[in-house]
Amino acid sequence: MRVFILDRTYSGESVYQLRKREKDYLIKVLRIKTGDVFTCKDIKNNYYRATVTDEDTLFLEATDDPEATLLDSLSAYRGTIPSIRVYQAICKGKKNETVMRMLTEAGVEEVVFVISEYCQEKTLGDHDIRRLEDIRKEAAQQSGSSSSMGKIRVIDIKDAVSDSPYPLIFLHQGSRERTMSLKKALSDISGSSVSVLIGSEGGISDGECAMLEASGVVPVLLPTNILRAETAGIFAVGAIETIWENPYIV
Repeated sequence: MRVFILDRTYSGESVYQLRKREKDYLIKVLRIKTGDVFTCKDIKNNYYRATVTDEDTLFLEATDDPEATLLDSLSAYRGTIPSIRVYQAICKGKKNETVMRMLTEAGVEEVVFVISEYCQEKTLGDHDIRRLEDIRKEAAQQSGSSSSMGKIRVIDIKDAVSDSPYPLIFLHQGSRERTMSLKKALSDISGSSVSVLIGSEGGISDGECAMLEASGVVPVLLPTNILRAETAGIFAVGAIETIWENPYIV
């Protein structure tokens, strides 16, 4: 369902002052007017019934029935989307923004950025993280995604195995001894929860592949052309959701 997401600084007040970007979204995009009532939530996934008191202000009341005042009646998938966490090696420049936008709209649980050997940029600065959080918020509002709104995390690739709450697979650009098809890798997982590790430009190094495999992580080779770092994740997530939704796909 599509809801309005409150700023990360919100801490439970009943009166909420709209920022310019938020006001433009509500008034110019969604055509919200004074007196209208709609659902919003904070970054901890607490839901509120919001009443527009004037063009700059909302009055918020906690609610246990968020679907009663949804922003719109757009059709939306109401089933259970698989829990997918994506570990994405940091890409160059604005490619990380593309990754965040697409994966949030696809409904992934969380995007965790990873530092790996082939990353040309070895960190994300405070400005980069703030920008990515803004993009994630806008994508979640537009798509109705339930992706985590917590602070964006950056970890080393060696920590991805212990960080992942689900079985972890990694996409590799070539065939390795233990390489599986995506369908086979998913069939070996109990339930519908998985984490996927995606390399940056140039992929994942042989040494990192060996380290991951030694930790029990399965290499997966997708039956497609070589994908760019910023499109491999969305391709994989779409394929995972399709396979788990249609288990008889061969």
